[in-house]
Amino acid sequence: MAKLKSLIKVEGTLDDLTFYKGRDGYLVRTKGGVSKSRIAKDPAFARTRENGSEFGLAASSGRLLRRSILDLMVDAKDSLVTSRLTRVMTLVKNEDAISPRG
Repeated sequence: MAKLKSLIKVEGTLDDLTFYKGRDGYLVRTKGGVSKSRIAKDPAFARTRENGSEFGLAASSGRLLRRSILDLMVDAKDSLVTSRLTRVMTLVKNEDAISPRG
């Protein structure tokens, strides 16, 4: 990942370069990867769609839990609460012994 060192702080896309602001400052990366429409339709990406669906359910479950205990989390907030809780919800999902995928 390239860091942008310039007086002009740019965010957005220009040709094949994407400029964005992250935790480490302004960064630049090249565009790449598979198109969204191909992932949505190509049979070769069926497992990718399944994984995305399962991850989405774990993230939604984590959000529901976070919102239900919002009063308890006021003092415990940090920028990684969501990702840690999604990880735990994924581990809980993986303990399912009935469904083939968890």
